[in-house]
Amino acid sequence: MNWLDAQDIINSFGDWVAIAVAAIIFLETAFILTSFLPGDSLLFLTGLALATSESWLPDWMGFILIWMAAFVGSQVGYWIGYKIGPPLFERNSKFLLNQRVLNKTHEFFEKYGARAVVMARFLPILRALIPMLAGISKMDSRRFTKLNALGSTIWVGLFMIAGYWLGQFPLVKNHLEATVIIIIVFTTMLLPVEILRTRIVKKRAAKKAR
Repeated sequence: MNWLDAQDIINSFGDWVAIAVAAIIFLETAFILTSFLPGDSLLFLTGLALATSESWLPDWMGFILIWMAAFVGSQVGYWIGYKIGPPLFERNSKFLLNQRVLNKTHEFFEKYGARAVVMARFLPILRALIPMLAGISKMDSRRFTKLNALGSTIWVGLFMIAGYWLGQFPLVKNHLEATVIIIIVFTTMLLPVEILRTRIVKKRAAKKAR
């Protein structure tokens, strides 16, 4: 089985697809080393699979399991960063991981914290990296948990519902790859565009203040 091919993963697990996808989503969001696993395309195609299969597991339960995996995965990533981050920076004070980098990370979350946590869901690798950085920068745990719940709901809901609903149309079924690519490209641009928009607004405000 090709672990980078979402369709191959779904075909391999059959009626157990929801449980298998939940495990994969957990690994993809919890750890940097497994962040290469497919996320967006896997959710979309899983939504389609649930809509067209007669699995022993109810569709709604599949949605809940996968949402829980996405949520818990990022919580684990946050606590990994929270626990091992500061000591790691202290031991490498003269190298890449130093106090200056830690301060920059903290400043980033002060500026983009809420948006970064939610929108990073739509960016591969950053899905695992941002929660860990939030933990390293000591972002308030309650605030992170709320944002994580929101981000998980939007991410899982958007892709799985899109797959569950759109996948039933012949046009989408016949052009699955193109549909998935279009959705991924659109959602991937959310965070960069938001950061750029914020910078433009701040520059305009600074000019007016002069």
